[in-house]
Amino acid sequence: MNTFNIKGPLLEREPMWSHTSFSVGGNSDFFAVPADLEDLRNLLADARHADLEKFILGGGSNLLVADSGIRGLVIDMKNFDSFESQGKTLVLGSGLSVSDAAWRAGSIGMAGLDFLFGMPGTVGGALWMNARCYGAQVSDFVAWVEVMDWEGRVERMVVPEDEWGYKKSLFQRGEFIIIRAGFDIVQSNSEALQRAMLGRRENRLSKGHYKFPCAGSAFKNNRKFGVPSGVLIDRCGMKGYRVGGAAVSTWHGNIVINDRAAIATDIEMILLAVAKRVEVEMGIRLEREILLVGDWKNG
Repeated sequence: MNTFNIKGPLLEREPMWSHTSFSVGGNSDFFAVPADLEDLRNLLADARHADLEKFILGGGSNLLVADSGIRGLVIDMKNFDSFESQGKTLVLGSGLSVSDAAWRAGSIGMAGLDFLFGMPGTVGGALWMNARCYGAQVSDFVAWVEVMDWEGRVERMVVPEDEWGYKKSLFQRGEFIIIRAGFDIVQSNSEALQRAMLGRRENRLSKGHYKFPCAGSAFKNNRKFGVPSGVLIDRCGMKGYRVGGAAVSTWHGNIVINDRAAIATDIEMILLAVAKRVEVEMGIRLEREILLVGDWKNG
């Protein structure tokens, strides 16, 4: 298409199921993979002139894309995958896998982000969600974040502590594209770090996190509930609940899986049914963690 002038790939009608951990979703109108900052800046300008909606894709691990796909332009940040050690700061590109980042850091004795090993997604997505696990969260270690606004201006910001929350960040307002970030780390024993990370991966395997395509936790936990959301879902008898090719897993109430060639609508219907059952039986309103993206008005 002549609307865009970029060095990286530009695809039309790209199937989004191949870019998400759920393995569902229709086509994006346009799908671009900018090669670098200049490419990203030019891409944004071209999209602005074409009056296209824009969506920034990380690892696709916490998304449910509509069967009708995504209108406008999807921007895949996978080329922004830098890994740099600068003294006591680890500088990571937003497109870098968090699991790869954690392992590479651990291999050189840099501790802090090891809790992310085995988790799907990218550094940018982890910052956007303020990813957490094993009692730690990304914001505990962030020194600064470099971003680009939609006009192509780049700035480095120190995010105030009160702008972070439980699986929340200021980046969810949609004002910026995350380019890279600096993380404060401490020196540790590389062998001990790697043993700990492998142990956590085994823990995830034992919980069935990788058995079938899924997006991890379907609903956020809330301390006010007294127990994890998965326990509430289990108490309501929803484990194994199925719609079409998707189901609530039988081993964890807060994981919805695609085990029989599901479509996105199957998964959406499960999320709605689970939330309604818990609210009716427990009087608790669950907050969805999975982000619904795309043209849901048309399925």
